Amino acid sequence: MKKYILVILILALVIFGLGYGISKITMPKNVDAVKITPTITVPVPIATDITETATPIKIISPDFKETPFQIDGTTIQLVNGLSEVEAAPGSATKITTRYFGNDAIGDLNGDGQPDVAFIVTINTGGSGTFFYVVVTLRSADRYRATNTVLLGDRVAPQTTSIENGILVVNYADRKPDESFAVSPSIAVTKYLKVVNGTLVEENILSQITDREWIWVKTQMNDGSLTTPVKSGSFTITFNQDGTFTGTTDCNNFFGNFKISGNKISLLQIGSTKMACQGSQETAFFAQLNEIDSFMIDNTANALVLLIKYDSGSMIFN
Repeated sequence: MKKYILVILILALVIFGLGYGISKITMPKNVDAVKITPTITVPVPIATDITETATPIKIISPDFKETPFQIDGTTIQLVNGLSEVEAAPGSATKITTRYFGNDAIGDLNGDGQPDVAFIVTINTGGSGTFFYVVVTLRSADRYRATNTVLLGDRVAPQTTSIENGILVVNYADRKPDESFAVSPSIAVTKYLKVVNGTLVEENILSQITDREWIWVKTQMNDGSLTTPVKSGSFTITFNQDGTFTGTTDCNNFFGNFKISGNKISLLQIGSTKMACQGSQETAFFAQLNEIDSFMIDNTANALVLLIKYDSGSMIFN
């Protein structure tokens, strides 16, 4: 009984001693411990919306950026958005690949999984910076890359989207005869799709068909320029059935064409047989026979037929 009285007296001394700066009381070893639970008032938030068992929905894993992919037969794997390898064994020159961005998420191979497309840049140690499209296909929680597609050197990517299983890449490029000192200003659109695990360029005939294109000039990379003497006399029209028709300053012509992505071949060109003095027809046909690809200049509403070996281009409005 005396022990309990002693404890009460000590507690009373503590309470009164706080006013005089007493901060600690040492209990005698032979006194039984008494458990004291202080009362603490904790402010309770007015409104709480916390569910401890809720698990965030994981829309997509960021590991698509680290999925190995190939460019020109070389396997590249980004780490924190960057890859640097020697251009040759022991070389101080580095091939640098960087994650550029422009991610697009959507189903590209019809399996219901959210695939991811994005853009990377590669610098091989020179002045060029080459832009590539990379597609990673999702399967369960893993990704695997398809082949890559080159957009161009020092182009300006704009938007990337996936629409109805088609990857649409919009970017700006230069005119064929412009130097790299000129900022990209030509609007270009690539339509890409996945076929049996391979990324291929979609044939969008509507870009060039069912309208008359008028030849305005041929610009060669050696600086030479050819324009029609009779403005508006040289035309070509591509049809959905794979045929084309056209006019020159002397005859009508016709033939077939094949198109794959932005590659185009003009086949079996024939014409009427009128002879016209001073006609530019022969030179015009010679240039058409050397065409191997095309691009659309949406800004100028022009069709650019690119001549083999990057030697020049025929411009049609």
